[in-house]
Amino acid sequence: MKKHLAHIIISRNTTRWLLASLLLAFAPHILHLPITLSVLCLMFGIWRFSIERRSTIILPHRIFRTLLLCTILVIVYLYYGTLFGREAGIALLACMLALKLLEMRSVRDYIIAILLGYFLAITLVLDNQTLPMAAYMFVVAFMLTATLIDLNLAQKNRAISINLKLTAKLFTQALPVMLILFFLFPRIPGPLWSLPDDAHSGTTGISDEMSMGSISNLSQSNKIAFRVAFEEEVIDNNLSYWRGPVLWQTDGKNWSSGDSTHISREINYRSMGKPINYTVTLEPHNQKWLYGLDLPATTPSTAVINRDFQLVTKEAVKELIRYEMTSFSKYQTGPLSRNEMQRALQLPANRNSRAVALGQQWQQQIQSPQAIVNHALQYFNQQPFSYTLKPPLLGNNPVDEFLFKTQRGFCEHYAASFTILMRAAGIPTRIITGYQGGDFNPIGNYLIVRQRDAHAWTEVWLENRGWVRVDPTASVAPERIEDGAESAFSELFDRQSTLQFNNRFLTSNWLKLRYGWDSLNNSWNQWVIGYDSLKQSELLSLVGIESIKQMAIAMGVAVVTALSALLLLSVRRNRQKQDAVSLIYQRFCQKLSTIGIQRQPHEGPLDFAQRIITLRPDLEPQILQINDLYIALKYRPRHTQQQIKHLQQQVRRLKL
Repeated sequence: MKKHLAHIIISRNTTRWLLASLLLAFAPHILHLPITLSVLCLMFGIWRFSIERRSTIILPHRIFRTLLLCTILVIVYLYYGTLFGREAGIALLACMLALKLLEMRSVRDYIIAILLGYFLAITLVLDNQTLPMAAYMFVVAFMLTATLIDLNLAQKNRAISINLKLTAKLFTQALPVMLILFFLFPRIPGPLWSLPDDAHSGTTGISDEMSMGSISNLSQSNKIAFRVAFEEEVIDNNLSYWRGPVLWQTDGKNWSSGDSTHISREINYRSMGKPINYTVTLEPHNQKWLYGLDLPATTPSTAVINRDFQLVTKEAVKELIRYEMTSFSKYQTGPLSRNEMQRALQLPANRNSRAVALGQQWQQQIQSPQAIVNHALQYFNQQPFSYTLKPPLLGNNPVDEFLFKTQRGFCEHYAASFTILMRAAGIPTRIITGYQGGDFNPIGNYLIVRQRDAHAWTEVWLENRGWVRVDPTASVAPERIEDGAESAFSELFDRQSTLQFNNRFLTSNWLKLRYGWDSLNNSWNQWVIGYDSLKQSELLSLVGIESIKQMAIAMGVAVVTALSALLLLSVRRNRQKQDAVSLIYQRFCQKLSTIGIQRQPHEGPLDFAQRIITLRPDLEPQILQINDLYIALKYRPRHTQQQIKHLQQQVRRLKL
């Protein structure tokens, strides 16, 4: 083993730099990997670091490494149930890279480890595509590239600062080509390759099923669901209902959409009032629907509308998308079919009997459906109900327990209970889930809708009016509808977004910083993450590029032009350095001419230096040093500004 190690010419600093770079690439994955695998990877890294510090510690034998490999495979399979897929694949990549550290001996091994580090860094975008993550990936790529440069120049023992400067130079030179390829390389609609089924297993959002407590758990998240830019003024918060799945079926505890797959060729409602035009930038949520303001009048090209006025897509939304919409806040829908009437009056058998009895009592006592709705809202308002994100757990008859015992709940409690009461009273009712409200960003001039804005409300069907939105939560907690979830539950968000200071100036500047940062992230989403084939076509059409052939020609011309410009710039800089070296040497010759030693036109630097030493032997050390510096700078391809300054100092210090 020692014999093998003796032949390694790679410096220890290079290995340490590589370990630091790979640690940066691995660090974000610690949050997602099983603790056992994370500990193993860190132990392998520490083992390799110890080898670089102490020559007494050696690399493990091949048999031991094989046992470690088998152990890793078993752990990954036991934890994920497979060796394939996104999560298992990333875990294997991280562990294989860490295990590679225990067999690195040659330059080839180091290069493989660096390339694996690039791949590990790229996998970060599968979990996070935000601007901070892009900046972090840039730092990781920068460090790995600096390590690769140091590996190739290790024999010259260059300082790390020189490698970092050279890396920065390479990145700067690559930037124009990167931008050209980003804007001009043809964008293929959809992903270039298919991600595994678990690629978006960690995404959260509204589901097409609901139980009492599901939305309250979701509403404790500050994660952004989507952003909305309005063409005119932003609508009032009490009209900001973002329609998602519509729930019809219930077993008394859980609610589901049931059979809502029927697609409507025509949107069956009569619009009233002024249309609302807006653009939605939707974060990936791994579900087959989009969100639109209640009620949508148009559908994006990627979606259709079903009988429930829900925007449905063919494929799950697994990447950020942007679509334009038109909606009406005032409308009147058409009649119900027999099937819809039955579904909207469906009640579970042998559950929530007290709530059903109360609804039937209202039906007997109150003749008008509208009056029954008003009476129910008044009931929620006058009884000691409270609105909370932490309601008590409910049993097999959750509606009865909520209405007559706990009386503490979130929006889904009120929506589900109201629906049961109305159906028992003979009024067709259904639950709508989605989002309500949002946080307006005055810097970007758009609305931010977060997961905490998740909401559930109801629709009742009334004769001559159709489906009418009724939000029972507004009767209990009107501040939730008027001011939004952030205001209603600011104490539960750990003051992450509602940070306040006693000083008004600090509070104002904090809000500006918060909105400015979100506006920057929104621009990143619009022009980088959301730069698809449609946006590329729109952008390039402005300069007359319409076809893929024209795009390819423009891209080729732009790349050649950029590379030629970089080459000319490099030649010009080298020429300037050469001119600076020649100018310093001319000053050297002029200085000698003052004592009668004139350089002849036919004399080269070596001959001239020899004649100077013959005439003035006392100047020999200085003349030789200046002459060696001049020849090195004049005839070697690479030199730094520091070396030129050193030559200039030597000429200045020459005393005749």
